Amino acid sequence: MTNTKTTRFPEAEYKKTGLPEYDENPLIAALPAIMSPIQVAKSLRKRPHFQPEEINLPCHIRTHAINRLTRDFFVPQTNHIIIEQKLSKLIRCSYLNRNPKTATFKRKLNSIRGLIQNENLTTYMHDDVDSPASSMTIAGISGAGKSTTTNLVLNTYPRVIYHPDLHMLQVPWLKVDCPYDGSLSDFCLSFFIALDRRLNLDYRSTYASGRPTIAKMMADVADLCLIHAIGLIVIDEFQHMSLAKSGGEKKMINFLVTLVNVVEVSVVLIGTPKALRLFASEFRQARRASGDGSLVWDRLPRDESWEDFLEELWPYQWLSNKVERNETLTNKLYELTQGVPDIVVKLFCLAQARAVLLASTQEDEILSPELLEQVFEDEFSIVKPLLDALRTGNRKKLEDCNDLIFPKFESSMINAMDKLVSQPLGKPKTIELGESDETNIANSAIQTIVSMGISEDIAMPLVTDALTRSPDLTLIQIIQLATTALTQRGEEKAKNSKDDSKPAYTKRDSWGQLSEQDLRKIYADKSGSMYAVMKEKCLIYPVQKLLAG
Repeated sequence: MTNTKTTRFPEAEYKKTGLPEYDENPLIAALPAIMSPIQVAKSLRKRPHFQPEEINLPCHIRTHAINRLTRDFFVPQTNHIIIEQKLSKLIRCSYLNRNPKTATFKRKLNSIRGLIQNENLTTYMHDDVDSPASSMTIAGISGAGKSTTTNLVLNTYPRVIYHPDLHMLQVPWLKVDCPYDGSLSDFCLSFFIALDRRLNLDYRSTYASGRPTIAKMMADVADLCLIHAIGLIVIDEFQHMSLAKSGGEKKMINFLVTLVNVVEVSVVLIGTPKALRLFASEFRQARRASGDGSLVWDRLPRDESWEDFLEELWPYQWLSNKVERNETLTNKLYELTQGVPDIVVKLFCLAQARAVLLASTQEDEILSPELLEQVFEDEFSIVKPLLDALRTGNRKKLEDCNDLIFPKFESSMINAMDKLVSQPLGKPKTIELGESDETNIANSAIQTIVSMGISEDIAMPLVTDALTRSPDLTLIQIIQLATTALTQRGEEKAKNSKDDSKPAYTKRDSWGQLSEQDLRKIYADKSGSMYAVMKEKCLIYPVQKLLAG
């Protein structure tokens, strides 16, 4: 496998590990040195660039600095150390019987390639094979850090190693994202694309052009695993695999078992609990229970892990009025995010951005429990089902959140910047409705409507009126009522502009949206007689007093 493109890849440097089965195998000896837990923690640790003087930068520039946290912040935990050690073993074990220097391997390679060419991969699938390759599943909720951690660990290994003496391009690992609602043929296509990007080749055209059968595509995947000495295949977002389109879970499991048992490539599946529960039991059974098992990836527990995470995160404040972390802030942050790292970091960033953009003075640039809650209500309402399930420990609801899509941090930041550019930002007004829940949801609704470009003086009475009439409305319902009323007003205004001679007409069910002085609104809101209400509002002149005088 040599061509002019091989020179662009790093050449193999063979290292001694002290283990003869590793040192004698060039595919293993060319890998990086096996790391200790301390070395793993150091290699995974990521911190953003931060200079205290950046606090003096203009607010629209500081929001870009805040954005660094989402790219360059990572705190290694015990789970991360465990997954690195497991992946380290999976990659190396898959090469134990694939030493290209031995005649035994060459004979076996020819035998396996014969099966592949005949599209007869399942011949030895359930026999008592001696494959040292293994498998593992990583299951966990969205945003917990499964994919992020796996990517960081995999990137400690070379993507391609060129062995000049063996005339071989070795691919130690390949990560394939499962296409949404994909089939087995879609997965094979994703494999070809991922390998093409890695090697700068065009296997997709070679193996996927025309209309090849699924059996042919599966055989080609297996063949390429052998040709390029792929040690580990990581299949991410496995919950997207459509069992019906793939011919059922049996067919997919058979294919994965073939890769492990026959081709001797280790396999890792990453996905949500609901998806992997369908596969894990039978997959382990097919592998003779010799796999590395499953790793359940949960949120950060409310213990020293949570404290350590916040201790590392909290200093990164680009605010003029930097606040020290206290128990109230710590508890509020956990209450809102339930310890899901992705949400914690994004909420911390967006709260800072809002504090910077909306502050009228430097003293107002401060994090507070109220600000965290307001930002959460505005930006993370879509993940509430997941967080409620975590809060109550409802596993059934957690599985139902399988396809939940996290809000895009970038779009939230862009929307904030749009607001900054469009108008001067002052500290937002708030209203008090008595009950704290009503007050919070009212202010959230007002802020959301204002962010849509509507004047605060218009938004406030719309929201207040809606909640006064129906206190149990949700945030979405309030915004819907307000925008509907505005649309009706716009239509009426347009109609009136066409024919000024005609009197303005407002539908009766919209009287409640009119101004407080409008008799139609007073009539719509009255609980007693119209006379009594008008008298109470001093709209009826006290004739008796005049006559008495």
